[in-house]
Amino acid sequence: MYNNKIDSNRKTRHDWVDALKFLGIFAIYLGHLGLGAGKLYPFVFSYHVPLFFFAAGFFTIKKNDLSIFDYIKSKFYRLMIPYFTFAFTILIINTINSGETIDYIYSHIYDIIYGVRNNQFVGTIWFINCLFVIIAIDAIFKEIVKNNIVILIISLLSFMLSQTVLNHNPLLDPQWFWNIDSAMAYWWLLPLGRCMFLELTRDRFFGKSKFGFIVFSITAIMSAYQLLNQKPLLFKIISIFNADIISSSYIQAINTIITTVGLIIFNIFIAKIICGNDFIVRAGRNTLNICGMEYITKLFIPMALAIIGFSVTIPNPICAIIYTCICVYVSDKIGHWLSRTVGGPFLIK
Repeated sequence: MYNNKIDSNRKTRHDWVDALKFLGIFAIYLGHLGLGAGKLYPFVFSYHVPLFFFAAGFFTIKKNDLSIFDYIKSKFYRLMIPYFTFAFTILIINTINSGETIDYIYSHIYDIIYGVRNNQFVGTIWFINCLFVIIAIDAIFKEIVKNNIVILIISLLSFMLSQTVLNHNPLLDPQWFWNIDSAMAYWWLLPLGRCMFLELTRDRFFGKSKFGFIVFSITAIMSAYQLLNQKPLLFKIISIFNADIISSSYIQAINTIITTVGLIIFNIFIAKIICGNDFIVRAGRNTLNICGMEYITKLFIPMALAIIGFSVTIPNPICAIIYTCICVYVSDKIGHWLSRTVGGPFLIK
């Protein structure tokens, strides 16, 4: 009966989930403006990609009549076809814009296929292939283990290993094919989202209750401290007792889990408030296209303005927010147009 209730809830479209995805893509656009966004730049990097992996866990339910191979294949079509479409589009546009030859395209095909984050043609869309890897890993373990809590524990162990055993930090410097090392570090967010989804749809968390007020207050304070002080509140609390242990990789990993979840929960509070806005919900359903359009939109808008003698300058965080609003709006419009006229990899599902 409990499982049926979960399935029933997940078949219903929740506008707050789409609003949450909008907040995630907005944060990604904002973060990619770099230092022009001021303190917002490192702040949004604390949670924007994890937020998407967390939200992906809400609806990762494999139908019983679908084999594990067919399930992973369907996710490949849904995620990797758009990934390659956008990546090669970015490469072609960049080749034309920079006046390069066909050899330039050939030399960068490997970079796109390999798909590691720190590459100019993959930098804005890398988490799409990383999400596919996470979903595939999770589906395989779900087929074997069945129990969501056990999978969550295994994924948390995977995260701890990625932070303590690897000779590089995949959260900062992924190096493996399709960001598999990053998937090791981010996987825990997907089963956590799956485990928490039913509770997040109830009023106990977000209704007018004492518990909801306490959760909101804690996550709001965590978010404000992270934004204004540029460091986690948990480190401040730990330093009161023993500042030396903050440098421990285990303590830093635990902080990443607690801080990330706190910031995501605070974003859910915001999503519940703004989900009545039609544009926000619609854009939240179009995040795959908006993500793929980021590089192109941020290239074309300044070029279009330059034709009439204007230039784009981002001198402060407020300007960064305004410019992000413009870019997201334009990308959403183009994404919907592509979905209607071209279809294929641009179809919104």
